[in-house]
Amino acid sequence: MKNLELSERLLKLPPYLFAEIDRQKKELRDKNVKFIDLSIGDPDVYAPQSVIDNIYQAAKTKENQKYALDQGKELLRVNISQWFNKRFGVSLDPNREILPLIGSKEGLVHFPLAFVNKGDYVIIPSPGYPGYRGAAIFSGAKTYEMPLLEKNNFLPDLDKIPETVRNKAKIIYVNYPNNPTSMLAPFEFLKKLVEFCSKYGIILAYDNAYSEIYFEEKPKSIFEVPGAREIAIEFHSFSKTFCMTGFRVGWACGNENLVKGLLKVKTNVDSGIFGAIQDAAGIALNKETGYMEDMRRIFKERRDFFVKGIKGKIFKNVYADGTFYVWAKLPRKFKSSIEFSKYLIREKRIVATPGVGFGKYGEGFMRFALTVDTKILSEAINLL
Repeated sequence: MKNLELSERLLKLPPYLFAEIDRQKKELRDKNVKFIDLSIGDPDVYAPQSVIDNIYQAAKTKENQKYALDQGKELLRVNISQWFNKRFGVSLDPNREILPLIGSKEGLVHFPLAFVNKGDYVIIPSPGYPGYRGAAIFSGAKTYEMPLLEKNNFLPDLDKIPETVRNKAKIIYVNYPNNPTSMLAPFEFLKKLVEFCSKYGIILAYDNAYSEIYFEEKPKSIFEVPGAREIAIEFHSFSKTFCMTGFRVGWACGNENLVKGLLKVKTNVDSGIFGAIQDAAGIALNKETGYMEDMRRIFKERRDFFVKGIKGKIFKNVYADGTFYVWAKLPRKFKSSIEFSKYLIREKRIVATPGVGFGKYGEGFMRFALTVDTKILSEAINLL
């Protein structure tokens, strides 16, 4: 029998960051070692009760036990359109410009399959969500890592992207509020980004999963920028907006042709979202505006508490403008984020995420997730 070798595309993938972290946590559990987990962005906050109640009832109907439509339920698309208009002041056509997803990650990773040919460039932020790199590799693209540097407030310097890359780039991934750096993007930058993509004919895949986790400044949709509708698609997530990580539901919206391309891919790889989940997602958008305010209050309290506790004690430069992450520059005596993460596990029993796992320009930083309560955060601060 021939050796069962992995495909070239899988061999090109780096080890998935969170799978390695899960392995480390399993080792600790197997040894009955207690630890504090500040690694994964999976909130301890419960999803809205109205969502839970609705799923139970909706799951009983025969309609929801059948295959779902690839385009998603019309009612959910209408709910998304209404919420989007209320939140961002942008009107979207529910039938042409909105596509429900099995979580935003699914859409972000499948999207290049609709538009990228072998040899095209996909521009990804570094540090950035690891799924962007996987998306580029699966589509056969070349990748260009766009540095998000501390000296630039973790915004990309678009002028530094080489002309050879700009002219062959098909897609650029951009994400604000940003995971992992927590930073928000000024409106002036978003305008420059849209102008850049329009000039070079680059599709803008704008990941807005953390749009509702902010504290001082309210994040924008890319479609608040004139001209964005011509070149952009935006991704949203119920995982972050309503702490529904395990429910696997999100949406893409924007340019009709970009949405249509992604729909064509999805038609060939999945059979839609469980109908009861779609019904519950619509309920969340319709009835739970107060939930988001409460969620932001919880994460702001944690953010303020944790940042005050670690800043000056062991970390000098700490960033926590949005999302539920804290991005902290390594103490000087540590040479790498992997080294520091191993030190935290070994000496402090704290699991956090090394910055280099988000790309080479994430080296020198650690990401801490505020997905536990202040009592546990207090324990972590004392250990640090």
